[in-house]
Amino acid sequence: MPESEYFFQKKRRSFTQKFFEKGLNAAVYTLFCLKDLGKGFLRDLPSSYPRFDLMKKMFGVEYRGVRFEKQTIRTNFYRLKKQGLIAQDPKQKIWYLTDKGREIVDYIENRYLLLQKPWDRKLRIVIFDIPEKKKRWREWLREELLLLQYHQLQKSVYVGKVPLPESLYKEIKKSPIGRRVFVFTLLDFDRKEEILELLG
Repeated sequence: MPESEYFFQKKRRSFTQKFFEKGLNAAVYTLFCLKDLGKGFLRDLPSSYPRFDLMKKMFGVEYRGVRFEKQTIRTNFYRLKKQGLIAQDPKQKIWYLTDKGREIVDYIENRYLLLQKPWDRKLRIVIFDIPEKKKRWREWLREELLLLQYHQLQKSVYVGKVPLPESLYKEIKKSPIGRRVFVFTLLDFDRKEEILELLG
């Protein structure tokens, strides 16, 4: 994995992890606003806006209650621009998401929606055997699984309730470790109570 891609993937997970653990912050708020409106803020959304309910659920607040100090927003615009996630049209002076910025927003939304779905009573087992020379790929896979609330059952065996996102399947398949990763979906399994206790 190229170093630049590796660090972008870490940044993508970091944005998502902070949002999952601490709730809405100015950076995530800014990215979502730019994706959906091009400019403007969530407090301006009409009640008929098609993704209004999703935003309220994700952000955990009524949209009219979303407020950040102007300086906080300015600071985040500067940081997000420096990170290459947003840019400004020099002629129209309109801010917009770059491809990387849009990828982060889609990633957050995709993982959030997966984790919000009712459990279908199936367990997913991910088994891998990745050599030390591909250590970076092994770390990447483990971090992706942990973000999806998978738990380590044995050294290279992880168990979780949610299916892997289609985008993650594709990334695994095209990666150098694709043939070393196996995913199983189970309807019935031994020691059910122990495993479910592990998953919380």
